[in-house]
Amino acid sequence: MITRFGMSGTAAVREEVLNRLRGSGRILVIALPLARLAAGMMAVGAVAAAGIAGYWMAAGPQALDRLWTAETVTEALPADTVVDMPELVVNLRRDTPSRFLKIGLSLAIAQSDRETVERAMPQLTDSLQEFLRNLDQDDLEGSAGLHRLRSEIKRRFNLILSDPAGRQEVVTDVLLRSLLTQ
Repeated sequence: MITRFGMSGTAAVREEVLNRLRGSGRILVIALPLARLAAGMMAVGAVAAAGIAGYWMAAGPQALDRLWTAETVTEALPADTVVDMPELVVNLRRDTPSRFLKIGLSLAIAQSDRETVERAMPQLTDSLQEFLRNLDQDDLEGSAGLHRLRSEIKRRFNLILSDPAGRQEVVTDVLLRSLLTQ
């Protein structure tokens, strides 16, 4: 049977069904990704809410109040002062291409420890020279090398400066003023 468009009946029915699906298919192409996006955003929001609720339950409301109170922040951070150490020039290990290291350090300490650090400066300088003479140029390369250098110097200085009463950290930070290898 031929319809008014010149097609057989089954072809016309198929074309009509496809036209109907194409119209609703456009809606599905837009609606499905938007529904997935909304579901994903709700899942992320639920995870964030669960994390905040878990922290609140573990820490308690008093801990949250202390977290945002300005007085606790100022009490926790002691007033630091900086003590400059004399610049040192030391020989590096024999098997390294660079032969000399020139270094200038500053120590961040609490104001109350300034006198203790100044009295112990000869021991600190001796310990620093001994440590630096066992380095080679590879130990000083990159940001990781400088981080290890600062951490080890801080550790050694705190061992020297620690008091028997139990306070271990006198030097809060080691600042590199200058570092030159030749």
